[in-house]
Order: sequence, then structure tokens, then C-alpha cells
Amino acid sequence: MSASRLLSSAAAFSLSPAHLLRALFRDAESPLRRRAAATREAPRARPDAAPSGDPSTDEAAPRVVIDLSDVLCHAIWHGACAGIPRVQLEIASALLRSNPRAKAFGRRNGVWTDLGPLIRAAKGDADRTFALLKEQFADVRWSFDGARLLWRRRRGALRLERSRQAPEIRPQDCLFVGGAFWIDRDVVKLCQDAADAGAYLVVLFHDVIPLALPSFTGHDFRREYEDVLSLPAHFVVTTELNRCELKRARRRIDGFGARVASSVVPLADEFPGAARNAPAGAPSARLADLAGGDFALCVGTIEIRKNHNALLNVWEELAQERRGAPPTLVVAGRRGWKADATLRRLDALEPGGPIRFVEAPSDEELRWLYAACQFTVFPSLFEGWGLPVGESFWFGKPCAASNSASLEAVARDLVEPFSPHHEDDMKRAVTRLFDEGARAAARAHVAAAPLRRWAQFAADVERVIAERRPPSEPILRPGRG
Repeated sequence: MSASRLLSSAAAFSLSPAHLLRALFRDAESPLRRRAAATREAPRARPDAAPSGDPSTDEAAPRVVIDLSDVLCHAIWHGACAGIPRVQLEIASALLRSNPRAKAFGRRNGVWTDLGPLIRAAKGDADRTFALLKEQFADVRWSFDGARLLWRRRRGALRLERSRQAPEIRPQDCLFVGGAFWIDRDVVKLCQDAADAGAYLVVLFHDVIPLALPSFTGHDFRREYEDVLSLPAHFVVTTELNRCELKRARRRIDGFGARVASSVVPLADEFPGAARNAPAGAPSARLADLAGGDFALCVGTIEIRKNHNALLNVWEELAQERRGAPPTLVVAGRRGWKADATLRRLDALEPGGPIRFVEAPSDEELRWLYAACQFTVFPSLFEGWGLPVGESFWFGKPCAASNSASLEAVARDLVEPFSPHHEDDMKRAVTRLFDEGARAAARAHVAAAPLRRWAQFAADVERVIAERRPPSEPILRPGRG
């Protein structure tokens, strides 16, 4: 019986979730038990062990080991793939395609899993990879949704090697860490063990906000940042400003500043899965009322650093001051930290008002919002890069953006700039883009600009790894670990 028929039958006869799952997996229960018993009896393979009979493997050859632990956690916790996890999946897919000895791992609940088969099954599609991660690792609840999830796992039949031992990093290997290493001390330890083994360590730092501006973070991650910054790694940063901040952070650790080796690799403007200047298709059900209307778009997690509260002030003033109503402001993002006042305002919005909150939009919804909006606004106080600014350009849309120095690399001369600290200046920039003539000129300027793709970013990171650029001098710290 198919999953859909079982679900329909369950609804008709009011089966309990437990009875439903038993019915769904009745024919597979014995093989599953036999497999589990065989697994308990057989010796556990390390997740980094090469499959037998693979002619491309050579125990002496260097490997690239990629940590994706934070991407795995993000897929479990969230419905859509955010910027930094997407960056890592693009890099991992590129490395696995070009290097037969590349390995990608993720850690959850003390278990390391070889994610290579899953990424290859997605054929380089970051959205599909993210969906498979959620499908394979999300917690199953006793519900109809849980039944569907288990059914998909069974049909997918992905065999993923798991081990409680961390991947072995050998002296000739390279370990690449491109995401939120700070959320898991065992990933920090993996970096330290790789450095101790003499392996080549490459760490991508999107920013050093926990050290430079700790008031903007939701937790104190200084220790994790300092532990990794002290290692003999080659650091990849996204802007020259981030390179300066990284050097400054290392000087604060040791007092004088050991030599830092780093490469600047800019992120991309491309919105994955969308052609440049792609038109809007059909909206989702919750966005249908926006179709055909005029709206401006602000994309980003609702957190203190993104400065949404100032933008809400500006938009409410414009709604009161202008005879003709301004375009609707659509705020699209998931809930973050230290933004309780902003979230209360967003939760209290009245339908049909000048501001609309689209919480945790899917990638498909974001594509439609970018393609259908008149222009975008990005009022952030500080960024490691600022992905929504480049994504706005990718869809050919003008952008009014903060003139923070941290945004210069992505904004270039393509935005209508304003001070994020002065609401009158923000209002001036936004009001200018209310004018169709100004928007047309901005669209033409964006259309003539060369925009960067994720394949270019991934190739640049691959080059850093392949060239084995010099590592930084280690900073000796007492009581490490």
C-alpha cells in the first residue's frame, strides 16, 4: 500500500500515530531488524574509511576533509537554507565533483556521518542537498508528517556511514571548515587535532562579530573563536575589512600579533536556482495577495544587528506623511535574537497595513519576492558580507542600503546609500526609489554590472586549498581545549 493511501485510510478510520507507523512499515520491519542486528554484530567502520575496491583511493594520497556539522544542524532546525549554509554546500559540492578523495562529514548527537553520498545524490543542487539532510536527520515525531518522513527515508535508501569517532586527519590531508564551527566544541577540537597532526587547515571566516562586536551576538562564542584563530591555519575571508578585523582579533589574543596568512575570496551575488533577472512566477498561497501590487522588500533574520526597528519607524512615518500610500514594506526573515521589540511590532501588524511580515520564507517564496518587488532595502548596522544586497542585483532590482563600511564590497556603487544611524537619511534614500525614473536608472546601472556566481566563489576556494597557501603562525595559549 502506498504512503498516500495509508495516510488517507488513517484519516478515515482515526488510526493512532503509533498504529499508522506500524502499518506503514509492517513489510519492512523484519529486514530493518535484521540489518540493525547485523550492524551491532559487525565491526563499526570509521566514516572516513575508503570503500573497498575503489581504484581512486590511495592511503598515501592527500585528502580534503570538509566539515558540514553546522549545515546539518541548520537543516534540522530550519525550513529553508540560509546564506552561510548555502555557501558551504556550494563549496562541498564543487570539491566532491573535482576531487575523488574529498570527504564531507557532519556531526550530530556525538555521531559523525559521511555526507558524501547524500551530496552526490543531490547532483550539486544545494536546495536538494538541504532537503535530503532534513529528510535523513530531522527528528521523527509520532504524527502523519512523521510517517511521511519515514516513508521518504525508506524510499530514498541512502547508505550513510556513521561513527562516534571523529574523522582521522593525517599530516598530508587538508581540513576545510567553512561555517559555524563555534556551535560545537568537537568541531573546534577537530581543527585543533588536525593542526596537531600537521595537516593543512583552511578556515573560512565570514566575520569576527563575536570578538569585534559581541553585543550583536546571541551567545558568547569568544572562546571558540579565539581557539580557532590561534591555530596555524590559512584563513579565508570575504572582504578586506574582514581581513583587517581578523588580524586585529589575533593581536588581541597574543598581545603583539603573530603572522597571519589569509586570502580574500568575495562571496557571490547569484541567487541559486534562479536565472539572472528571472521573472516572477506564481506566488505561494500566503503571498498571493501581494501579486500585482507595489511592494519593497527587506530580507534578513530579525536580529538586533539588522536594524529592522529603524526601518519600521521610517515606513510608518512615510505612511502617515504621504498623501498617496507608500508601497507595502515586506519584511521577510526568520526570528533571531535580541530583537524582541521589533518582533513584537511585527507580530502586532494589522492586515492591509503598510508593513507585512513574511516569517521564515522558503527559497521559492524568496525567489518570488525578489522577482516581484519594486526595490529592496537593507538597513544593517554591520555585516560580514550582505547576501541580500547581491541577490537584489541578481534579480535586477534597485537597492537602498546601509553605507556601513562592512557592506562596501557587495554594494559597490550600485545602491542608494544611507546612514543606518540616521532615520531621516534612510527615509531620503527610500523615498528616492519611490520614483519610477530613479528606479529605471538604478535598474540600468545594475544590468550593466558584472555579477559573481557561486561557481566562481567555489572555484576560488578550491584554488586556495589546491595551492596550499602558507599557514598562519600559531598563537601559543595556556590551557587550550
